[in-house]
Amino acid sequence: MRSRRRTAAALACALGFVAVWAALNPVVPPLPTSDLYTHLGVARHLLAGDGFVNDVVVPLSLAFPEAASVPQPLLHRPPGYPLLLTLPVLGAGGDPARAVDLVRLLHLLLLLVLAGTGTAALLRRRAGAAVAPWLAVLALNPLLAMTAVWGEVEVPAALLLLLLWLRLRGPARGLATARAAALTGLLAAATALLRADLFWVPLLWLFAARPWRRPRRLGVCLGSWLALLAPWLIRNAVVAGNPFFTLQAWGEHLKQTPEWPDYSIYRSLSPESLAQTLRERPEIVAAKLRVGLRYFAARSGQWLPWPMWAAGLAALAAPRLRRAVRRLRPRPVALLLLTTGLLVVAYAPLSHTLRYLAVMLPALSWEIWLELAVRLRARRTGGNELGRALILAGAATAALVLAPCRMPGWEAARAEAQALAPTLAPALTRLDAAAPGPIFTDSAALLWHGGRSGVWAPEDPAVLAELRRRLPELASAPIVLQFEEAPGLSR
Repeated sequence: MRSRRRTAAALACALGFVAVWAALNPVVPPLPTSDLYTHLGVARHLLAGDGFVNDVVVPLSLAFPEAASVPQPLLHRPPGYPLLLTLPVLGAGGDPARAVDLVRLLHLLLLLVLAGTGTAALLRRRAGAAVAPWLAVLALNPLLAMTAVWGEVEVPAALLLLLLWLRLRGPARGLATARAAALTGLLAAATALLRADLFWVPLLWLFAARPWRRPRRLGVCLGSWLALLAPWLIRNAVVAGNPFFTLQAWGEHLKQTPEWPDYSIYRSLSPESLAQTLRERPEIVAAKLRVGLRYFAARSGQWLPWPMWAAGLAALAAPRLRRAVRRLRPRPVALLLLTTGLLVVAYAPLSHTLRYLAVMLPALSWEIWLELAVRLRARRTGGNELGRALILAGAATAALVLAPCRMPGWEAARAEAQALAPTLAPALTRLDAAAPGPIFTDSAALLWHGGRSGVWAPEDPAVLAELRRRLPELASAPIVLQFEEAPGLSR
């Protein structure tokens, strides 16, 4: 009976959270350059039986023979999110605009599951006082709003990481039975198939729990992890000759540098591996690393209120900290802070995009509020559960009022997306009048809504001429732009 009441309470809290979140975050059309349209295009090909085929092609990828076609095999994104997006694409019945609307519904469902799962876990730990503060932080967070409103992959990735964290934090560390161990491995692999750069996070959490005490179940866990990843790795080996091939390894470290400002490296035909750059020009990566560390540090308060960072760091001062470090079993808050720090170090020399850290927001904020609730209960502060709830609610209110999270970049991008939305219809009219086949464009939205494949219009006319020479299907491909005129290009 208690379990049923807890489930009902968690569901009620989750429904209330989603209702508040939806009211605070009205529909905003994604930017025409959004990655969402790439994933949707792959999902459309999957439903058509074409396999993992990509319609939104960047010029840099065409420098590789295995990808030199339009459309091309998917080589710069993992398969998990396109597979998930087959649901809204299928439900849209061929209407691309309806599919985008259904992606928002899908993300509302993901937020419902996330809120319900986290709430139920807090209630199981007799930390109901932490529920309202945790949900309030998520409801008012601009980073979560940006990722969910625009249907980004970070939302399902954050949900999987929260599910994994709750499993690995439990008494059995996700390895209670062989079945539980297999499920833990599958969740870890699914995380990597959504965001390949996160493959190591579940493994770090797993091994921090010293799983070698259950060697057989650890073997089951790792076996299921590898079994789910293997088909994609084999596919990449067949298509690209390398199971771990990713286009980002040949350009991400050069993006947003003085030599290649913004995303210009991806509109070029000049791939350069990270290993080559480190060997020949390490100062480029070192400089970007320094800039990236400053970027993420300066924006820490934009996605988690500064008082919560302080509370998380204060939790490390527990009397048992030294003993925990000596036993190589870090406290939960410490492990999540370490994970966040490692992600920052990993992203700093590659991509200065705050959105990537959204995957840590639910688990990290959940753990901080749980820590505060547990400490209040241990010290018998506040008397009863209601008193503790009022104390934590007051702390959350103070944190959100005195140090609110704000993302000026998200506010500007939202305004830009709304301003650009009317340009889609005229661009579709021009696309309908263009010759069939692939096009050069500046808009992934145009390709998705127009049912076409295309290449990002190069900034350098010489690159455009070289692409026309190399690929017969691009020899006479028209240029159909939605909102910007690429320098040196003409229709």
